[in-house]
Amino acid sequence: MTTNNQYLDKYPISTDSQKLIVGTIHPHDHDKFLVPFFYGNKLSIWTILNEAFNNEIGQTINLDGILKFLERHKISVSDTVIKCNRKNPTALDKDLIPLTLNTGLIDQIKNSNINEILFTSGFQTNNAFKLFYVDILGLKITPEIRKARQTTLDKSIFGRPIKLTVLYSPSGSSNVPLSTSKIYLDNRNKYLTSKRPVYDFKVDYYRDNFTT
Repeated sequence: MTTNNQYLDKYPISTDSQKLIVGTIHPHDHDKFLVPFFYGNKLSIWTILNEAFNNEIGQTINLDGILKFLERHKISVSDTVIKCNRKNPTALDKDLIPLTLNTGLIDQIKNSNINEILFTSGFQTNNAFKLFYVDILGLKITPEIRKARQTTLDKSIFGRPIKLTVLYSPSGSSNVPLSTSKIYLDNRNKYLTSKRPVYDFKVDYYRDNFTT
């Protein structure tokens, strides 16, 4: 099963953007997506951001609302993989076999105002941060980066320092492991009366990361 990225050419990084969301590649069956856009299959990240920003995307999440939200907040979205095969017909990074990486990210970032890149997956073989940091930039992930879930690129790479942050996954399947993480446990007292404490934490977490 070969998947070709449907959105990279149509939605290049805006030169005005200051933040960039980076993933791997969308699931194969893009014709069944709820919205024809990055993360359009389940809308998990857009649902979280919509709640974090007072329903700016809209009561019903659609492409027009997402694009207006991104433009308003100077955010672009991209992926690390242009083309891949899949070991199994899933959306999991572990099943990817990247064939063509999006090395064009380098010039697009240079020609923008991006000062922070936020990755929706981290340090495993086919995760977004690993593919960008190791396979595209040729850098080495250190234990310090893994622990902090962030680092800052030297200005020699893009002409300015750029902060890299590995987000906790927007996927609902990440809620169970997140519930045992230090960052959540350190903040869980804030959500004692919540009926969905981990999700509410995630909404606040995404708001913080997209407003700083």
